[in-house]
Amino acid sequence: MLMPSPDEFDAITRVDFNTFVERVFVELNGSEPYLDNFHIAVMCAELEAVRRGETRRLAIALPPRSLKSIVVSVAYPAWLLGHAPETKIICASYGQQLSDGLARDCRQVMLSDWYCRLFPAARLDPEHQAIASFETCAGGQRLATSVGGALTGFGAHVCESACNVDPVRG
Repeated sequence: MLMPSPDEFDAITRVDFNTFVERVFVELNGSEPYLDNFHIAVMCAELEAVRRGETRRLAIALPPRSLKSIVVSVAYPAWLLGHAPETKIICASYGQQLSDGLARDCRQVMLSDWYCRLFPAARLDPEHQAIASFETCAGGQRLATSVGGALTGFGAHVCESACNVDPVRG
């Protein structure tokens, strides 16, 4: 099988969310193997339908450790801001510690060399890089909060939640 050149791989990563997710996983997990599966492709396709405006509401229910948080709360905000750096995003999680960790991971991706090469217009504003709220130079934002956090007065183009529910306890 012929492998793409680095420039070709960048071009694919820029337009294919599934490939982008794999690259995000590698960025965050180093040498840990990425175990691709059909459910990741389905999540990516559904989230892309949201980005294109074909889907207005989406709920994803998968067991824990299925890459939901990485796909939905890390890769997807970075992807959205890469394609439209003015987008305002709110990411809510069940706890502030999880919310902050996912925001930190998203910021790490957006500051990586490969991401900056793919999406130069999505440069992070050095004046606005708090853990819970960072902004692009184009005015886009990823705001992280938890279930008990305040959102009054904040608007967004996209709101997402990374909530895991224990199927035994509800």
